[in-house]
Amino acid sequence: MRENLENMKRIVCIICIMMLCLTGCGGGAGSSSGDKKDGLKAVVNGNVEIELGRSAADVIKTLGEPDKYEEAASCYFDGMDKVYNYGSFEIRTYPSGEDDMVQDVCIMKSGDKAAGSDITVGSSLDDVLSAYGEDYTLVGKMYKYYYDDARYTYFFIMDDAVKYFGYAIDVKN
Repeated sequence: MRENLENMKRIVCIICIMMLCLTGCGGGAGSSSGDKKDGLKAVVNGNVEIELGRSAADVIKTLGEPDKYEEAASCYFDGMDKVYNYGSFEIRTYPSGEDDMVQDVCIMKSGDKAAGSDITVGSSLDDVLSAYGEDYTLVGKMYKYYYDDARYTYFFIMDDAVKYFGYAIDVKN
């Protein structure tokens, strides 16, 4: 039963990745390092900071070999978009020149808290709304809280509970 739940979480994350990629092509274990308005960094494995929009090379080197690795041709840039899955979290990157830049950090494990709150995998939608408010953009089942024109925290809600959450930036060339 637990294995089926883990497989379902992975499937949901893959669907989310596909939605993000398709949206981009159409043109249209972690926490944050600070309060709710700090959407620049996530912290995984207790102390590894991941800054959105920065090179992923040092982070990937520090974290070591991922449990799973995937890549696909980038919609906006020359090169490959990449996904590094470390079991409880994923890092998604986009190419920029010779570097791979961090676009998204997706947290899939209960216990890791969202920026400046007690929201974690399994929290209710009401908990999210209470902590983050009503100023969100709803895309399917994903509640996006934007900090500026590009950076946001997101919560994927299914059956009135957070299935995963993360920090991301919208990138366009």
